Amino acid sequence: VQEQFSRCLPATSWKQAALLLFLFLPLYLAFRSISLDDFDSYSFALALYHFDLDLQQPQPPGFPVYIFLGRLLHLLCGDPTTALTTLGALAGVLVVLCSLGLGLVTDARRPLVGVGAALLVGLSPMGWLTTEKALSDIPGLALTLLALLLLWLGRDDSRWFGLGGFVAGLGLGLRPQNSLPVLLLFAVLVVLQTLSWKHEEGNSPAPPRFTWAIPAFVGGCLLWLLPTLRVVGGLSAYWSHISAHSAHVREADSLMAGGLPLGLALRSRVFAFFDTLLLHTVGLSLYARWGWPQAVRALAAAAVVLPGLAWAGWRERETWYLAAWAALVGKQVFLLEALDRPRLLLPLLPPLALLIARGWTRLGHRVGAGVLTAAAFGLFLQTLPLAAQLTSVPAPPAQATAYIAAHYPSQETVVAVAGSFRAAQVELPDYRLLYLYRFDAEAARATVAEGNVRYVAVLDRDQFSDEVMAVLSREGQCVPLDDRTFERDPRVHTQHDRVRLQVLTPANQIPSEALAPPEGGCIDIGGTEDGRYLDQGWYRPEEIGGIEGRWAGEVPGATVRLYLEPERDYRLTVRAMAYPSEQEVSVWVDGKEVGHFALPRDWTERAVVIPASRVPSGEVIVVKLVHRRLASPFLETQGASSDRRLLAAAYDWVCVTPVYQEPIRKVWQLGR
Repeated sequence: VQEQFSRCLPATSWKQAALLLFLFLPLYLAFRSISLDDFDSYSFALALYHFDLDLQQPQPPGFPVYIFLGRLLHLLCGDPTTALTTLGALAGVLVVLCSLGLGLVTDARRPLVGVGAALLVGLSPMGWLTTEKALSDIPGLALTLLALLLLWLGRDDSRWFGLGGFVAGLGLGLRPQNSLPVLLLFAVLVVLQTLSWKHEEGNSPAPPRFTWAIPAFVGGCLLWLLPTLRVVGGLSAYWSHISAHSAHVREADSLMAGGLPLGLALRSRVFAFFDTLLLHTVGLSLYARWGWPQAVRALAAAAVVLPGLAWAGWRERETWYLAAWAALVGKQVFLLEALDRPRLLLPLLPPLALLIARGWTRLGHRVGAGVLTAAAFGLFLQTLPLAAQLTSVPAPPAQATAYIAAHYPSQETVVAVAGSFRAAQVELPDYRLLYLYRFDAEAARATVAEGNVRYVAVLDRDQFSDEVMAVLSREGQCVPLDDRTFERDPRVHTQHDRVRLQVLTPANQIPSEALAPPEGGCIDIGGTEDGRYLDQGWYRPEEIGGIEGRWAGEVPGATVRLYLEPERDYRLTVRAMAYPSEQEVSVWVDGKEVGHFALPRDWTERAVVIPASRVPSGEVIVVKLVHRRLASPFLETQGASSDRRLLAAAYDWVCVTPVYQEPIRKVWQLGR
């Protein structure tokens, strides 16, 4: 093999490959994730035990080559998480080596192209972090790059071309979404070699040298397709699964998803595409405010990317091949994929990195080596702390399920779940589960009404509608007991980066005194202990303009439950900020309005008086903050914001104090 490669690759390539292998293999193995980070990760883990497309183990098209490789490693290590993350690490090394190889074969005179591209791909957050997770993206990219490399080598050697066809066939069974560039290159080279053979046919009756490449490609396909068809019940059943999944992708992820006007859909996807690409390569978000550190980082990134692209050698055919590869992948992702998942943009990294590296090597070997090394080191420093979180902080769904298991017994708890369903299915096998996306209202109503059910744990709370919550709360008989948000840096993994858990329990099981305001009378909205006071209309705790709080707006009226000493007038004071302008808030207590105020779009305090007549003895009162306007930032900004929630106002704290104890609240504010 080395002798055959040496005909196409420089003699130094083997030393470069050995060095990259020495650097990246221990790096990737050391930072494998300690948890299953994605819904798909849990599906893959379940498929190691039982492959069933009907149960979405995994989702169509089934990724049979990935599951086969995962099962082989599972036999060695016995743990599905370890098996799949190890497979990702090994595939990540192959991605690095194939990036090196593609740089060498497309620009044999400049070995630095391959080394620079390999470092940029391997150390970028998008590449490195995905490598460490139990996902098929990196193994799929590895086979894609390997097939492209072999096909390119096969222009002059039919054996490599045939092997490239075989790997391309296998790639369709690992991650077919990545295969379009491979299939196009394969088809183009077949056509070109056919035309060349026909042109020379009069002088050379020998068949084209790629003759066995097509059977090799078919063989690579059949190797995974035949056992898959046997398991799923034939070609018709398999095609039905693929068609249904493709329809779901079109409806949920593509440009036309959501029913938006074309102009707004294009604008929002442009923002989302470049936000994801920038955030998960150079750490810059289009949706965040930039200070001078972000501006400096943007200038540094531009100083690396723009000259590299400008001097990439646009008079050379290979440069246009790489540009066409990048354009093809970018168009596919932009039109069809969910743009909030950086791993789906992974196939775009290698051609971009190769183009940038080509440009800098043409500007001078020393200059290019210095700039590419500095860029790679910058990526390493950016990605390292995020990779460290993978090895130390479980994914939020795993955190939430661990919290449920530690605090709420399985015999007394029903878990309602949306996007974290797989985590609950795997981590909470003894709990009764209600899945939002297959929600049967009557069955759910019967389940939560069972005599031994004391708690209803609602995972992914913000995805549950009022109608579903009415069923889970037994038409309001159950009220929040616990409300917590589990999170991790969203750059580590964008999906499931925050999971809100709300636990409901019958109202008669919560003593009224437990809802008395804390000492000083102030409830810290967004704090760890605010959950038991808040009922409808609130989103998860989050940082809002540098302040930990919550947005209201899930419904027009956000409610707060309180127990107050009777026969006193109370002053209700809020610190809040409106989102839509011209916001007005009416304050209702147990069905009667006690005051209203206008709320500006910056943090401010507003107060109303709750008369003693609205504070009955021994009962919990319900304070409802009714907002006149609800608005979606996504629609208000014409797609410049990614937040599609309906918002009314953000709240920092709510204080309820006897009128004569007003100075106490001021002391609390000062201390806070």
